[in-house]
Amino acid sequence: MMTGMNMENLKNNNKIAILSYLNKNGESSRKKIAEGLKLTTATLTILTNELIEEGVITELGALTEGKVGRKQILIDIDKNSKFAIGIEISRNNIYYNLINLKADIIESKVWKYENKLQENQLKEILDDIYKSTKTRRDMILGVGISIYGGLDEEDNWKIGVSNIKKIIEKKLKFPTYIQNNIRALALTEQYLNRDEKDFWLVKYGPGVGAAIIMNGKLVEGNKRLAGDIGHIPFEKNGEVCHVCGQMGCLESKVNFEKILKDFDQSLLLNNPILPNEKDYEYILRLSEIQNNKGLEKILEKLGKAITIGATILDSNKIILAGDILKDEKVFNILEKHILENSIFLRKENITFMEDYVDKRKKAPGILVLKNFYNC
Repeated sequence: MMTGMNMENLKNNNKIAILSYLNKNGESSRKKIAEGLKLTTATLTILTNELIEEGVITELGALTEGKVGRKQILIDIDKNSKFAIGIEISRNNIYYNLINLKADIIESKVWKYENKLQENQLKEILDDIYKSTKTRRDMILGVGISIYGGLDEEDNWKIGVSNIKKIIEKKLKFPTYIQNNIRALALTEQYLNRDEKDFWLVKYGPGVGAAIIMNGKLVEGNKRLAGDIGHIPFEKNGEVCHVCGQMGCLESKVNFEKILKDFDQSLLLNNPILPNEKDYEYILRLSEIQNNKGLEKILEKLGKAITIGATILDSNKIILAGDILKDEKVFNILEKHILENSIFLRKENITFMEDYVDKRKKAPGILVLKNFYNC
């Protein structure tokens, strides 16, 4: 009986290996996959035929190989055979994105909420998501959640609806995976760009968050805070941080609320926020009027903290992310302050995350895909 169970586990593991290979390398022949996974052609054929019957992979057509013209049939993942639900919870919005096995976004929705997210609001939104996915329920692999703020060892949300994972799992009735939004973004960067195996991700706006990937794996630490500089003690005096509760942490010194409070009141009165203008767009507009003087002071503090963090972590690649850093002037100012404080880092060590907005949208769903592909 145990032998039978072990054989079944081996078979399932080999199926996952096949899917992971195709996910990483794209369409391929059975021969190439067998060589890559060190499986016999006979075993590979049996397993791929089963996956075709299950509807997870599909045959694409013949590829001529070699001088004798031998044909190999190409196979690939049937990207719309399975889906993952992604739910991102930011400070004022809840985003829903459904992605397929190739991480393409199939449908999206967004809901706004004021102040702190309430459990009854969450349940109403989950009812809406349930209705949206009703026709695809047998094709959905699970639910991924990314949240701002920290998680404890039991996956409870420290600053929001504590047992959010259990609520979502009970409401949507799918396996559920939860992660801090910055860590989810770092995992997404590594998942979509497999060449990136060692990097430190720092996201700025409206607060500061960071995560570190080493040897292709997320490093979390005892309190799930490894690599995060947002709430390190930075100065003794200052305002109390609404996330960590301490006075003078880095985030309390550089977050968007702090920037707006530091602007001259007459400037705010004469330049009110425009309809549909986002916080970072408003800050950029006001900063332009002041020739970026106020913003430069903030970025100087942030740059110094990033330099210290990179030195401690011994990170040779820093990936910066955040809507405000898409502005070339802002990115260049921050880059300057990072480099002027370090004798180790060079310009080529610092990059901006490509397709940041798209990756942020996909990040919760990719938590599910990573589990499915066992990567």
